Amino acid sequence: MFPLPIDPDLQVDDVVGTSARRPRLPHFSLDVVVAVFVGGVLGGLARYAVEQVAATPKRGFPWDVLVINVMGAFGLALLVILVVEVLPPNRYLRPGLGTGFLGAFTTFSSLAVGTDQLVSHDRGGLAAAYLLASVFAGLAAAVLGMLAGRSIAARRSR
Repeated sequence: MFPLPIDPDLQVDDVVGTSARRPRLPHFSLDVVVAVFVGGVLGGLARYAVEQVAATPKRGFPWDVLVINVMGAFGLALLVILVVEVLPPNRYLRPGLGTGFLGAFTTFSSLAVGTDQLVSHDRGGLAAAYLLASVFAGLAAAVLGMLAGRSIAARRSR
């Protein structure tokens, strides 16, 4: 269909032929950690705001979490394409928006908790529908995000 983007943060040594070398310890830069922190705070606040506006009724379908996670799948796919193919290099964009904001905005644990709550209230069918809707809508949103990013990249290259 279309090639996946290559992660610009990877070095060739990270992918090929490193089994003979000792693993390196991760290197953290304080400025990047701050970007992740600030993005995470803002993402958590955005998630909280959406959940306040559209809270799930007790024993109801968790639309708020589904919408948040689908929006996050779209946003992350779009961000990756834009960072790799469109935007100039930026040290803070992916960590701040991708890891920080979208990482805090979307969470797998909310999907798990919502499913568990539905099952514990004898709503197994609704729980299964929620899981399936989350997986397939998330995948569809990620594909749409990649397509949107590629569309933007194609327009900018003209």
